[in-house]
Amino acid sequence: MTRIYFLLFLTVAILTTSFGQVKNGKFEINGKLSGFTDSTVIYLDGIDTTLIIKNQFHFIGSLKEDVKQVLLRVAQSSDYKFFWLENSSITFKAEKGKFREAIIIGSKTQNEQTKLNAIIKTTGKEKEQSIFFIRNHPTSIISANILSVYASTWGKDTATILYRNLSKANKGTAYGKNILEFITLNKSIKIGDKYIDFSEPNIEGKSVSLSDFNGKVTLLEFWGSWCGPCREGNPELVRIYNEFKDKGFDILGVAADDKKEIWIEAVLKDSLTWQNVSDLKGDKNKAALIYGVSYYPTNFLIDKNGIIIAKDLRDDALRNKLLQLLN
Repeated sequence: MTRIYFLLFLTVAILTTSFGQVKNGKFEINGKLSGFTDSTVIYLDGIDTTLIIKNQFHFIGSLKEDVKQVLLRVAQSSDYKFFWLENSSITFKAEKGKFREAIIIGSKTQNEQTKLNAIIKTTGKEKEQSIFFIRNHPTSIISANILSVYASTWGKDTATILYRNLSKANKGTAYGKNILEFITLNKSIKIGDKYIDFSEPNIEGKSVSLSDFNGKVTLLEFWGSWCGPCREGNPELVRIYNEFKDKGFDILGVAADDKKEIWIEAVLKDSLTWQNVSDLKGDKNKAALIYGVSYYPTNFLIDKNGIIIAKDLRDDALRNKLLQLLN
């Protein structure tokens, strides 16, 4: 009888300890899947890797922050899911080929995100519902995340109003800092305005400024090595550059990249012989924030006097404009 009581006490103690670890700074993810072969690799990106065995997987670890958006993905597969991870016990249920429809239980933040996604899907009004959520959930990390993503798309005025409503804790997150940087740097530039100067390093590491192009008709071209439409449009842009470069026309490319070697590879492969710069901050590029760039490619045409005279001119529209300006 004594042995039975001891084993019972030991079992309770182990369970209590395990629960305490999950509650106090630990997370545990128990995956329940279908359709996967044994030993398929699954990644909790930037945190851990494990194998799927008998359609199950298990992660345990610790987050320094209260909540973090993570990516769970299967190796050599299109199956992936972004979700909000917390220091709690979480169940992840999904079928092969339907990871983005996974059922996630145990993360309060993810539950909040799932409800918001359902409302957006039902109403079809993503912007309206997102803004409504941010206004009514100033302490939710989801609000800071959404505003960080859409600040440049929604514009400085809307971003400023919504940012002011965020909690102090949210303003202190990486998302909050990104929003404030956009609000601080963005100049709400319009056609007819004087260009705003900036400096960033080129592929050799030398600082290049927009003001270096004073006196020329200059195309300020925002692009990225990862941007399909940008890369598809580069051959024609190269032809236009070669046609007008000796007549007072130049291009300054600003790449929204975060890996220098990939950026340089794209510049060389696409034969972009004009100056290209990047601060390697991805879509948080300082120049892109100043000019309020929310999609790629985006460009601004600047005349010889430094006035922005057009936006998003491409192909024949750009060529015809240059013929007018440089004849």
